[in-house]
Amino acid sequence: MLITNGQILVRKMQYSNKDFFLLFKWLNNKKLLSFIEGPSSKFTKEQIIKKYGPRAKGEHYVTPCIIEFNSLAIGYLQFYPLQEAEILEYGVKADKKQFGLDLFIGETNYWHQGIGTTVLKLMIQYLFTKQGAVDIYVDPQTWNTRAIKSYQKCGFKKLKVLREHELFDGNLKDNQLMRRSLDKPPDLSE
Repeated sequence: MLITNGQILVRKMQYSNKDFFLLFKWLNNKKLLSFIEGPSSKFTKEQIIKKYGPRAKGEHYVTPCIIEFNSLAIGYLQFYPLQEAEILEYGVKADKKQFGLDLFIGETNYWHQGIGTTVLKLMIQYLFTKQGAVDIYVDPQTWNTRAIKSYQKCGFKKLKVLREHELFDGNLKDNQLMRRSLDKPPDLSE
């Protein structure tokens, strides 16, 4: 377990059929894929193991996590130190400890309940206090206003638009780069 607040728990993803099945189920859900990857995307279990297996084994710079709500796995989160390509593209200083963060709630019946925002607040606190982060970056697609609003609730500020940054249904889409800095302490009370 990385973090918990009682109802919500974020744990490291395991190299296990159970966790691979969760990702297989979520990454083949058309409703979820309408916000990530694109609704025409399809993922095989082999593709998921190839991508997420090294991460789950700790052989990759990305730390994969499973989000649980009342002991039920409902989503995925990953965090990672920014790599050289991101540092250059984002235009940030390489001498600071900076992280990227991505998450989704895969069980769509748990959407619109504030769980994602609560997970974000917990993760912000974890990255600043336990990982020594100075800045945390997210880059939702520009049209994903729900995600952008959630990030803003957690103190992320818009920096710039990354043009044709990410594939979505085979087309390059723009992403909104956002940053949350350590100089503003996380507020877990909201």
